[in-house]
Amino acid sequence: MANPIISTKYLSAGYDETTVLDDVSIDIYENEITVVLGVSGCGKTTLLKNLIGLMRPTKGMIEILGHDMVYIQEHEYNRLMKNVGVLFQGGALLNSIPISYNVAIPLEQHTNIPDYLIQEIVRLKLSLVGLGHAYNYLPSQLSGGMRKRAALARAIALDPAILFADEPTAGLDPVTASSLDNLMLTLREQMGMTLVIVTHELSSIRRVADKIIYLDKGKVLFSGKLDEALESEIPEVKNFFSV
Repeated sequence: MANPIISTKYLSAGYDETTVLDDVSIDIYENEITVVLGVSGCGKTTLLKNLIGLMRPTKGMIEILGHDMVYIQEHEYNRLMKNVGVLFQGGALLNSIPISYNVAIPLEQHTNIPDYLIQEIVRLKLSLVGLGHAYNYLPSQLSGGMRKRAALARAIALDPAILFADEPTAGLDPVTASSLDNLMLTLREQMGMTLVIVTHELSSIRRVADKIIYLDKGKVLFSGKLDEALESEIPEVKNFFSV
């Protein structure tokens, strides 16, 4: 079997004296869509923050694309993050500038590409997410689903190998959520991305997940393929999918 593209071993993390993740060991493989789920407060977002380096664990190992995330140096981390895209829950767009400028930010900060090529790449990414017509729109002129897609265009501006997405379909109507899910599948199929998605939306999970990681009280209660999760007799997992 190929080596995992993301791996944690005995990972523990938390806030002050509160332990949120407790001995979490997971492996995520290239070109998979892995969905991290569980009830509120189980540690999903904390795991995501540790994986992308926004938090440091209290114990354990995190490895992404062969890099040790716990002891990584700043210059090495900056290089690595060019291969990692993040779609934040609220989109995190800058409201004072058009979405084209938002999408251009990673390209301007992390490459030496000429401005005219940056503009072409931005147009390409916006077209990929169905927003080619909205190049000059401000975020306030977009619907919730369009803002999510604009944020996704920014997250993939550098063609990352890995995309992390925190509740990408939260608050969206079913049709818009389905459209965004299909876009995630397209990224995996056409661009070969590995996706790690934190969500609790059952319909989205069933549409996109290859693998499920179920967290409960900071521990990995289940890790396996979607069909295995759907047939699991673990009470918490069974209850989650039977709602």
